Amino acid sequence: MERKIIKTADGSSTIQLLDWDEQYHSKHGAIQEAYHVFIKHGLSLFANREIAILEIGFGTGLNAFITFLEARNLNISLTYCG
Repeated sequence: MERKIIKTADGSSTIQLLDWDEQYHSKHGAIQEAYHVFIKHGLSLFANREIAILEIGFGTGLNAFITFLEARNLNISLTYCG
């Protein structure tokens, strides 16, 4: 399956699967999507706590990377299993 790296509306990149016209992240913004889904409506609810994350399907690694960065800002002790 052919893949291509494309630029999203927020300037970040994602991978497009050409045969299916699908992307790993939103064309409107890969970073914006990751913050909306994983930080605003997920990680931020657990500030100052310990959590464990199980990731199945690493993809581009963007969600894991942003989660790691924000966990430090939110004083979250993070255990990652992937």
